[in-house]
Amino acid sequence: MVLPSRSVRPISSSDDEDDEAPLDPAIERVRVRLKRLMLVSVATLMIGLVAVIIAVLYKVGPMRDKPALAAAAGETLVDGVLPPGSRLISTALDGRTMTLTFEDGGKLRVVIVDIERAKVLRRLVLGSGAPPDSP
Repeated sequence: MVLPSRSVRPISSSDDEDDEAPLDPAIERVRVRLKRLMLVSVATLMIGLVAVIIAVLYKVGPMRDKPALAAAAGETLVDGVLPPGSRLISTALDGRTMTLTFEDGGKLRVVIVDIERAKVLRRLVLGSGAPPDSP
């Protein structure tokens, strides 16, 4: 069975433009507004995407604010950190500081020590109730 041949004419953009009537001025203003809104929306989306990528790279990147402590030979003695008879509960290292949590006389205390300088930076007493009066 042979089908009759039809002449096929390629569609071009000039054919579409010739068939369209010019838009009403009110509709043209709406079209321009929508186009501007789309551009602003796409720009906002791209700025947000770049901000998220930068934030992720910042969090994943190397941490330069806490350099590693250099290895030292021997031991360093820090006097007066733990009172006699106290019970050490936990320790934590954070870069160049060490936090010691201990119990002394029924009170929970925290001492923050600078490891490099072997110096007590801060002493805290943890408890319930009002803070003690300062002199």
